[in-house]
Amino acid sequence: MEVLFAIVGSLAAKAAEYTVDPTARQLGYLFKPRSKSLNLQSKVQYLKDARERVQQSVEAATRKGELIFDDVQRWLTVTDEKISEQAARQLREDEEKATKGCFVGFCPDFKSRYQLSRKAEKEANAIAQLLSEKDAFEDVSYLPAVEVTDIIRPVKEFEAFGSRSVAFDGLMETLEDDTVSKIGVYGMGGVGKTTLVKEIARQAKVKLSFDEVVFVAVTQTPKTVNLQNEIANQLGMKLDNDPSPDVRAARLCDRLKKSKKVLVILDDIWEEQEVDTLGIPSADQHRGCKILMTSRRLVVLKRMDSQPNISIETLKEDEAWKLFKKMAGHIVECSEIRSIAVEVVKRCAGLPIAIATIAKALKPKDKLFEWRDALRQLSKPSKTNFEGIPAYAYKAIELSYKFLEGDELGPIFLLCSIMGHNATVEELLRYVIGLGFIHDVNTMEESRGRVLTLVNNLTASCLLLEDSHPNCFDMHDVVRDAAQSIASRDRHWLALFKELPNEKKMKESQLISLQNAEVNEILYHELECPTLNYFSIGMDRFSSLKISNDFFKGMQRLKVLEFGKTNFTTLPSSLGFLKTLCTLRLIDCDLEDIAIFGELENLEILDLRGSRMEMLPKEIGQLTRIKLLDLTECRRLKHLSRLTTLEIHIRHAKAIPKDNLFLGKMKRFKISIGNEMWSCLYLEGLEDVEEMLYYPSVESFGQLRFMKVKSCHRLKNLFSFSIAKRLRLLEELEVILPVIERYEIYEMDNLKRLQWEGNLNSTIQHLFREKHAMKEEGETSKEDQSKPSTSNAQLQQDSFFGNDFFILVYGSRKLIESNATPPILFCLD
Repeated sequence: MEVLFAIVGSLAAKAAEYTVDPTARQLGYLFKPRSKSLNLQSKVQYLKDARERVQQSVEAATRKGELIFDDVQRWLTVTDEKISEQAARQLREDEEKATKGCFVGFCPDFKSRYQLSRKAEKEANAIAQLLSEKDAFEDVSYLPAVEVTDIIRPVKEFEAFGSRSVAFDGLMETLEDDTVSKIGVYGMGGVGKTTLVKEIARQAKVKLSFDEVVFVAVTQTPKTVNLQNEIANQLGMKLDNDPSPDVRAARLCDRLKKSKKVLVILDDIWEEQEVDTLGIPSADQHRGCKILMTSRRLVVLKRMDSQPNISIETLKEDEAWKLFKKMAGHIVECSEIRSIAVEVVKRCAGLPIAIATIAKALKPKDKLFEWRDALRQLSKPSKTNFEGIPAYAYKAIELSYKFLEGDELGPIFLLCSIMGHNATVEELLRYVIGLGFIHDVNTMEESRGRVLTLVNNLTASCLLLEDSHPNCFDMHDVVRDAAQSIASRDRHWLALFKELPNEKKMKESQLISLQNAEVNEILYHELECPTLNYFSIGMDRFSSLKISNDFFKGMQRLKVLEFGKTNFTTLPSSLGFLKTLCTLRLIDCDLEDIAIFGELENLEILDLRGSRMEMLPKEIGQLTRIKLLDLTECRRLKHLSRLTTLEIHIRHAKAIPKDNLFLGKMKRFKISIGNEMWSCLYLEGLEDVEEMLYYPSVESFGQLRFMKVKSCHRLKNLFSFSIAKRLRLLEELEVILPVIERYEIYEMDNLKRLQWEGNLNSTIQHLFREKHAMKEEGETSKEDQSKPSTSNAQLQQDSFFGNDFFILVYGSRKLIESNATPPILFCLD
């Protein structure tokens, strides 16, 4: 019987629950419309904040060229509808209707209250769902596969000459042959192999309907990881988390097999390359994958089983003249110059690279004697021989170098020749500053602008090539060989790959660049190089080098020093002798004790990218001339414990450290992020900061709409007057501080929400600010003498009286919400 009563009791309780809960909810709709409305307003504000954060991410991704996911786009569209002015207006109308009573105001309008509550709850639930969807976004964007037409710019110098048409048509036909998987193109350096296959790449995508076309420059010193990364980038893949080359190759192979028709172009191969290690599928793995290869050496292509192998010959005489005339311009049609121009073209012997460089060099020359002198120099036999490059090509490039104007272009052109392929302007800048190759510049930005201009001039002279990546450049191998030869002869520069020079040659050198060489034997003792300005050792793989403590004693004129992928347990003590050192680059190195940096009194650029170290020593503060400190990818670096003043430009917000790397004992700093106008700013947990946002460019904050300051306990001043008066678009300001010493609100016509938590300093009684100018102490106006009405603002009824202090806000017509204590006295004009 007890069991029966228990069952009946349980059923009764459940029935009551089903009966009472809906009833309570329905009654709640009648008697809590204000609560429901406030909850909806709160949810709308959360949604606005969330929408702003997503929009910021979307804009950042768009600037990087990424595509936005469709569900993110749809979320933004729906969110815009929920937070639109129309939705807000409808809510206000519903509230006004619900607050009006029936029977001349004596009876509440229960129907309107019920409808308002139901609608507010429904909208709040819908917004909660949107917020939940936003939290589910792992990313807002993705990196699209790069089209070959985007990577390979239209080749301006490509002409469909008869001597090229046969090879071009043959290659296009072969690409449609299902029985052929590897195709070779060979010819001497500078004959136009790369130009031809770039045009093939562009046409293959359009006319032959290849799903994927990938173009990769292999070069003389290929690195498997770099080649794999380039292939992955063009396919829209990321391989950063795969350290094993074999795993990376497998991923690339799987990706390429998913496309029906694939063309992979491997340009400028010097030695036999195993394509499977790069992740390119073989014919057995994928019948639709074709590999097009170029090389100076036919034997290399044959070893790689390419068939057929198509030869590219030099231009015929009429073709060479047509190309020269196109590059040099109308000056060659001058009657007295034409005959000499024809002889100049003959000296180039049909080699496009020689024709292009000499034509660009002679284009601005309008004097007959200048053309005669050029012809005379081209006619001299060259003592320099390069594998696969005729002497006349070297002479043409040398003459183009001599024609470079000014004293900056020449050295920088030679410097570019030792930097390898796809070099960055930023790296070049660091070398140029260290060597003092540019003049009359004071700041890093001025120097950067000057270097960009010089690189652009060299590109216009056909001595540099444009790169597919922004702010990068390349150099034709023929031009590079000639430039390095000139640098060795005229400036005693020594750039070697894998080879090790004798010490006598090193002693005479002004520049030494050793890449992937077995250098241990020269590091065991002092190296006597009294005229050396630049010394660089680079490795493909991480290595431990044992360097004598006396190694740098004989290099006391050194200006640029660079090591890459090296383990330094202790830096040589002789490093302290390098009093003229201006640029120090330790890239991807293991560093422990680096206190000796403090002795490098003239150091201006310290580049430690990717290096592994726990902290920067206090001696770094002795580098009073430092202009650039690069700590990119220094992931082990925990904090800069003694740093009190910092001025830094961060190119992207994602590069900002997440663990307060800079903000230990910071008192003053200037941090600029990107080049954008910021609309949302959050400052939180900067516990030791006293002043901020006083000196940045005022233009950066002209679009600021939302701002929140929290847990910045020592903060005394937030904005300077010059910045504050420009915050005309600010809509929401929230400050959470224990003690507020200064809270000054200037003209903010769009301010809708003002919130702070904390106590005002007892010495401040009130702060007046006119609409357009700051008032002098003691000055009053008619507006100040009359007490403004608070009827146009929603304030807590019990927050206005019984307090000694208040804030006067001018020009805030749209202010609709405040939970301030002490209160705000509004002057809404």
